[in-house]
Amino acid sequence: FNAEKVAHYLLQHPKVEKVYYLGFTKMNNPGQLNILKKQYPSNGAMLSFDLKGGEKEAFTFLNHLEHIKLAVSLGGTESLAEHPFSMTHADVPPEEKNGLGLTDKMVRLSVGIENWHDIIQDIEQALLAVQN
Repeated sequence: FNAEKVAHYLLQHPKVEKVYYLGFTKMNNPGQLNILKKQYPSNGAMLSFDLKGGEKEAFTFLNHLEHIKLAVSLGGTESLAEHPFSMTHADVPPEEKNGLGLTDKMVRLSVGIENWHDIIQDIEQALLAVQN
């Protein structure tokens, strides 16, 4: 539920270029919908998004989060954020990252069990710091 609220918030935000979320499979990859329904009982709590701009904008966003913690591990009950290009996939060759759709403007969120209003408020105030 929380991830869905966050994904819809990000989808309409003018500083966000694209949102990657299983709940948007019908909209983004309708041919994959049957696989999604067979393999996943829910849309999960993970999502990624591309900020307009690049690495500078991504790190400005990450550095201004107050509640959501920056972490390589994305498996807790609290909301966590990371920069896949330079963190979890730092050792992957750049051409392979690009082939996978990983760019320096991508942020990955593991949306936790906090009140979704608080999560979105933190995202909103961090996005205010991003200049693009």
